[in-house]
Amino acid sequence: MDKVVMIGVFDFVNFHVCKALLDKGIEVRGVQIETEDESDILVEKRLEIGRNANFTEVSLGDISNDSNENEAIVLSVYDLYMRYKEEYLLNENMLLKLITKNQWEPIVILVPSQMLSEDIDSKAEEIIEDFINRIKVQNEKVHLLYLPTLYGPWQPDTFMFQSSILSEMNRGKPFRGLREETGDALFVQDTAKLLVEIIENHEPGRYLLQSGKSNQWDKCAAFLRINEQESNRLMKIKEENLTKMIVTSTLPISVGLAKQIEHAHRIYSK
Repeated sequence: MDKVVMIGVFDFVNFHVCKALLDKGIEVRGVQIETEDESDILVEKRLEIGRNANFTEVSLGDISNDSNENEAIVLSVYDLYMRYKEEYLLNENMLLKLITKNQWEPIVILVPSQMLSEDIDSKAEEIIEDFINRIKVQNEKVHLLYLPTLYGPWQPDTFMFQSSILSEMNRGKPFRGLREETGDALFVQDTAKLLVEIIENHEPGRYLLQSGKSNQWDKCAAFLRINEQESNRLMKIKEENLTKMIVTSTLPISVGLAKQIEHAHRIYSK
């Protein structure tokens, strides 16, 4: 895999995956869908990767007009879901058409782990399930990479961890409610490395990334002194043809969250 197109390149998870790809010398063309990020935050993100000669920011139109042969495409439905932007998946002339009409090798979709539940009961989850099913009708060779809560620098305030951090800084907005999966939690930079390894070296299929440890989300919440009574844990999941992958942790929870807190202070205290 030498070339990758990333849709929503400046969103939380995709941004870290992009950096991991660039670190391996892989050429990335990034498209940013409409975002709620403040302009100065986008400037910061562009500064982090814009100087890399292997990165080019392009438009959806640029991508749609190319042949895209021997090029992978990565779409983070996970980021759209956590931003409450899953309605973008309903626009057939945007993402669905782009993914299904071209010869991508491979198609990679990052998915919230809630989509593995045997009970899909929210409108957002129904939209995501329908989108994935329609892509698979056109191309069965799809990497579906399921993710629990991810934490670390650039986490949006739609996650409880970042919302709590910003509230401590008096920069928080009203929290919209618990949307992330609370059964597990992974440091985003460690996760991005494994995502790239799966895309490069594993066959298309369904993969669930896990910490392999108990109560990681609860431990993160305890470190941040969050007293959360709600729970959004996966109970029964669709196990068929599902490969479970353990993310190798390079940092203790306390250090990973300290990095997130330090980063939030640097970005939001300007």
